[in-house]
Amino acid sequence: MNSESNSKRWIPITLLSMAAFVNYLDRGNLSAALPFVARALHLDPLRQGWALAAFSITYTLFQMPVGWLVDRVPLKWLYAGCFALWCFASAATGLASSFIILILFRLLLGIGEAIYLPGGLKFISEQFGSRERAIPSVVFDLGCKVGLAIGLVFEVWILHHFGWRWLFLSTGMLGMLWLIPWLTLYPAPRRAVQATHRAPSRAALLAMLRSRDAWGMSVGFSCFNYFWYFLVGWGPSWLYTARHVPLSYLGWVAGLIYAIVGCSEMAGGWITHLLLRRGWSLSLSLRVLIVLGFSLGLLLVPASLVPNRSLAVFFVYAASLAGILISSILVVPQQYAPPGQVGTWVSFQNFIANIPGIIGPVITGWLIRRTGSFAPAFILSALVCLAGIACYLFWLRMDRSQSLGHETFSEPEEAQSSLAASRSLKRA
Repeated sequence: MNSESNSKRWIPITLLSMAAFVNYLDRGNLSAALPFVARALHLDPLRQGWALAAFSITYTLFQMPVGWLVDRVPLKWLYAGCFALWCFASAATGLASSFIILILFRLLLGIGEAIYLPGGLKFISEQFGSRERAIPSVVFDLGCKVGLAIGLVFEVWILHHFGWRWLFLSTGMLGMLWLIPWLTLYPAPRRAVQATHRAPSRAALLAMLRSRDAWGMSVGFSCFNYFWYFLVGWGPSWLYTARHVPLSYLGWVAGLIYAIVGCSEMAGGWITHLLLRRGWSLSLSLRVLIVLGFSLGLLLVPASLVPNRSLAVFFVYAASLAGILISSILVVPQQYAPPGQVGTWVSFQNFIANIPGIIGPVITGWLIRRTGSFAPAFILSALVCLAGIACYLFWLRMDRSQSLGHETFSEPEEAQSSLAASRSLKRA
């Protein structure tokens, strides 16, 4: 593999990371504007929860159809079409005049953004060997955390000076500029590692649905997503309404939560790389980081109970270090999926994992309305982290060498070729 082809495969990784930035800029703008949208459209906490959940309904339901398309349609054009759709939906949200119209545009946003994870991980699986996927997975996904951290400061500034309608219009329309470098710089896939297997058959899909490992990693990911969607959807509102952070500081205080998640995610990718270089198995490296990340998420409990605002924010920041597990969670389906089926497996995992995006905000809104406090919702999110640990330790068989008849944690193709060559020389 020459240096030129090595560098070319990082071009779309960088662009996909930029798309993730826009993705979460558009996905998270409602969280920043929620108190003001609720006031303008007369939304109680339960309706606010449904407004946050609407995006996840279509985002989740379209995972399997989009995954099916990812394994069949050129990624360059499929991603561009979905990206244009979600930017349009985000901008149009600024024109919403009622609760129903707001819900409709958020549903449309979910359809467009369904391409995000299946498309990104499909590309990585085709371009990188199994033991080198952690870092590109981090770079690809890091854009969403940067989008929340930096984007929230930008969004609050627009919100403060121009109002919530201009917030949606500006973020949606500016995002369209991404299509220019994507359509002009996207290189042809590397044929040496591009999957040449035919698209998944009905038997293969049924085998995936019967797989204990497919369900284990999907439910485990859903546990992290419950925690993540709680921070994304309700974090700014908690800071503003419960901890009384002034609007002028809200973007910085809330943005730091997502910056910490992003930095810890990057650290997790590097730690995985270092552990592998020190001789750790891939399965053990992934498992250690996943358990550590979920354990840090338990710090949401003291964050909800301490009376001091600064100490509560500190505990939320510490809990945000749970992002250290993200790179490991993203690598797992790339290792388990049979050749040519990564898009389908990732879509299935993302379908199950995003169900908390539908029910989580509604449960949180109901708990707040019922108790008048965020504390029960914080404690529930921590308990879900415990369930995530159980999924990856006892349900998903990460130490098994075989899954669905293929090698679960295989060496990079280059390493396999070198090993085969050395064996041939020895026999000669």
